[in-house]
Amino acid sequence: MPSFLCIYFRKETKQTQGGRQGMPIRMPDLMRKRIIQITLEDLRSFGIRGLLLDVDNTLASHGKPEPLEGVEDWITFMREAGIKMAIISNNDSARVSPFAKRLGLPFVSKAMKPLPSGVKRGIHLLGLPPDTIAVVGDQVYTDVMGAHLAGTKAVLVEPVDEYETWSFRLRRRLERGVIRRYRRMHGEDA
Repeated sequence: MPSFLCIYFRKETKQTQGGRQGMPIRMPDLMRKRIIQITLEDLRSFGIRGLLLDVDNTLASHGKPEPLEGVEDWITFMREAGIKMAIISNNDSARVSPFAKRLGLPFVSKAMKPLPSGVKRGIHLLGLPPDTIAVVGDQVYTDVMGAHLAGTKAVLVEPVDEYETWSFRLRRRLERGVIRRYRRMHGEDA
């Protein structure tokens, strides 16, 4: 059985780092439609001073070399507001390096999320305590879980496009329950 299914069907682990005592590791701390909708107020309300940003389906369409509309301005705004940022991706450096260079951000490639080691390398790049950092990405079973296993917060954004293999489609289907639960907990329409 694929590892992500083992994680899904195993009894949910409770996280105690970063102020998440009793919260399931699959539950994002915040959800937004697009990354550019994350506000400084959102970050301040969680005590966030640093962001680890996923690339595909978060900053850009899958495999595309240019950021989504508004991303470069959002990065500039956050940087000027004192938010430290780095890119963290499961892609190889051939994909991530040119993208990071364009945005002027350090990066971690081959992060192997949800394993915490890649997220911890990103934490080291930012030089901030883990509980003041959030991982921003489009997948519950990589980005959100990797964030919480490393002791950071997690922001889930909706995927930008539908370029997805059968395994992505399966994970997206499994993610629906988490997203419904988040919306119920926060009084949002499901």
